[in-house]
Amino acid sequence: MIAVLVFAAVEAYRIQSSVSVQHLEIYRHYVEQDATVAILRRNLWLAGTYVRDFFIQTTPEQGRQLREQLQQLRAEDDAALDKLARMNANRQVLENIRKNLAEFRAIIEPLPATMLNEPDERQFEFLQREIVPRRGDLYTALLSIQAADQQRLQESEREFAAARRSAANRLLIILGLCVLLAMVVARASLRHAENLERKAELHFREVEQARSELQELSARLLEIEEEDRRNLSRELHDEIGQALALLQIEISHAHGLLPAQPEAARERLRRARQLAEQTVQTIRDISLLLRPPLLDDLGLAPALQFQLEGFLRRSGITCEFSEEGVSEDLPDSVKTCVYRVVQEALHNCEKHSGARNVRVLVRQLADCLTAEIADDGCGFLPVDPGAPSRRRGLGLLGMRERASIAGGSLVIDSAPGRGARIRLSIPLAAPHKEVIA
Repeated sequence: MIAVLVFAAVEAYRIQSSVSVQHLEIYRHYVEQDATVAILRRNLWLAGTYVRDFFIQTTPEQGRQLREQLQQLRAEDDAALDKLARMNANRQVLENIRKNLAEFRAIIEPLPATMLNEPDERQFEFLQREIVPRRGDLYTALLSIQAADQQRLQESEREFAAARRSAANRLLIILGLCVLLAMVVARASLRHAENLERKAELHFREVEQARSELQELSARLLEIEEEDRRNLSRELHDEIGQALALLQIEISHAHGLLPAQPEAARERLRRARQLAEQTVQTIRDISLLLRPPLLDDLGLAPALQFQLEGFLRRSGITCEFSEEGVSEDLPDSVKTCVYRVVQEALHNCEKHSGARNVRVLVRQLADCLTAEIADDGCGFLPVDPGAPSRRRGLGLLGMRERASIAGGSLVIDSAPGRGARIRLSIPLAAPHKEVIA
């Protein structure tokens, strides 16, 4: 189709150029021939005028001037006749003009000698008998050339119009072919586009279904993980912790029942009691790390306060915690999401940032709960969430996944040398899934 369009454009340009050249050539030929005939008519009129002037004042000086004027008119007439011959004027009419013009010259050129001393009556009679009729014949011949030229112009215009119509018809055929091909290509393109759109829509539905299934799977896995943590924490605290506490009590009782025993036995019992105390504390720490009972018993704010105190003891980084209007009866998914995001952010701060101060602010508004964690560490360059997970890090990926499952959003603002600020926002009006995000 493009090739046909190019050919149509070239053909249209060629037709336009050919028509323009042909049109200009026709009118140029007509104008030149008309101008040449006008020269002959003018010279014929001037010849009669010069003869009349000689008859009015018949003197030798006027005769000499008449000869010069007639010679000049002869030269111009010969040049004009040669030009008409080159322009393919009617040969017969042109020969007739040459003959009449030669006879007219043969009559008027001897006048300065033959009519010098003739009376006025004889001069007037000669003028009426010889000059006027011959000049009329020449005028008629010149008009016939002009009429023939006009007829040729009309014929040329008719030929030009016919050629233009033929070219226009040919161009219309080419354009019709272009339109037909364009319709075929457009129909094929639309059909192909519809097929691609259907495939894209099907693929999109498949991707959305896979994404929904993966999100449900992720939520279920996190729910199972949190439930396992809760059960393991309860088992550690209730079963093993109580058993070790009873062991500690029994060791204390045994230590009291041996006042008279050797010092070595007492030392072993004392070390056994210390080991039991350390084991109890380790189990409590593990239980708190898995699932802090404060989060279920007292709410989000006390659990975060306890978490920051433990972070300060471990890292030595100054912590500032503040909360505004945080309710105690928040949904479990919201509490757990905020707690885990803060926990991961503090872990990254302790491990990577080199910060000296950390600030945590939790604020409950009418329609959402926000949590902001900021530090003055070295900062980092955030990566586009659409980038592959191996480039983003599992910590940030887990935080975003938790926020997404809870129905919220996570914004990370950081740059090298500028610290880091993480803002979590979870809507409270929408229903929340009872899962750990």
